[in-house]
Amino acid sequence: MQSDQTVTDVLLDNGIHVDMKCTNGICGVCRCGLISGKVEHRDFVLSNKEREDTIILCQSRALESNGTIEIDL
Repeated sequence: MQSDQTVTDVLLDNGIHVDMKCTNGICGVCRCGLISGKVEHRDFVLSNKEREDTIILCQSRALESNGTIEIDL
């Protein structure tokens, strides 16, 4: 995962459909479980507590370049 790619970018590039609505990180439609990995959360939906185990796919990305995020779709 490159630092400029969102999770939805990577998933869609690999043929995995993700339900999205706003693509701006404000609606929460693409919310899913976060299993592991360091995430740069860029959404406006989740609380700090929720960010421990939840991710908004359309705006979030790996915190480090070439980082790995494991999610629960």
